[in-house]
Amino acid sequence: MNNTNYRKVSLLEVRKQARQTFRKDIKENIALNIFPIIMRFIGMYFMVKIYTQWFSNLGINISNTQQATEQLTKIMQKMSSSPEAASKYVLTLTPATSLAIYAFTLFFLMICIGVSYALVDYMRNPDLQINALKGSLQVFSSQYFFPVVMLLVILGFFVEAGLAIYIIPGIWFMLMFSQIFLVFKDNLNTTDKWSLRSAFSSFNGSSRLMRGYKFSLLLLGIEFFLWEILNLMTSELLSIWLHPYEQLTLAAFYQKITESKE
Repeated sequence: MNNTNYRKVSLLEVRKQARQTFRKDIKENIALNIFPIIMRFIGMYFMVKIYTQWFSNLGINISNTQQATEQLTKIMQKMSSSPEAASKYVLTLTPATSLAIYAFTLFFLMICIGVSYALVDYMRNPDLQINALKGSLQVFSSQYFFPVVMLLVILGFFVEAGLAIYIIPGIWFMLMFSQIFLVFKDNLNTTDKWSLRSAFSSFNGSSRLMRGYKFSLLLLGIEFFLWEILNLMTSELLSIWLHPYEQLTLAAFYQKITESKE
């Protein structure tokens, strides 16, 4: 990538392109994201079930505000007077539940990556006809499945290691390597085949691409986080609009920063 023609990308431009693309075909954008939207509703349902059961085990009746407040106060007092007893009140999951959550999260992330591939292709070629089903599930093809899973595992290791050291290195790694999947896709389109070397080079490619843009992506992440808090208040109903918008914004961000460094 040649930095001679480097041009800083404005987040206003990114958001504008995302909104324009969304409005151009609202139904198609929602259809492309239908699987992750449905999964978000399913995730919300089971999250509520898990936490309701946890509160029940603690003797907290969430339908009775006064009783719940009194019980929580008692628990906090016991934890402060006897820190070693805190483990009795921590949310614990069975191995089967933990495995199901990891599998669910992996499937969700892979579909989101497939959606991002389809959106970047569409932004580069607005006349492209995208099949919503094939577009969202394309990562499960023989072309992408194994390398994408491998990249997800390696990325997870980097982020978890960074968070274990301190939260800032974890966020730094997350921002620096955030574009590996799209970089990998572009490299694959150029070579028509993948190798371990090309997969690992995606990390270096993402690192170079994100120079000068980590803070911009962090701002987008904070914006999404605030939207997600509001979305929780609607029991994920807002995700019908929010999830496609987030995916479009991230795809537009990648496209803009790629163009800025060509």
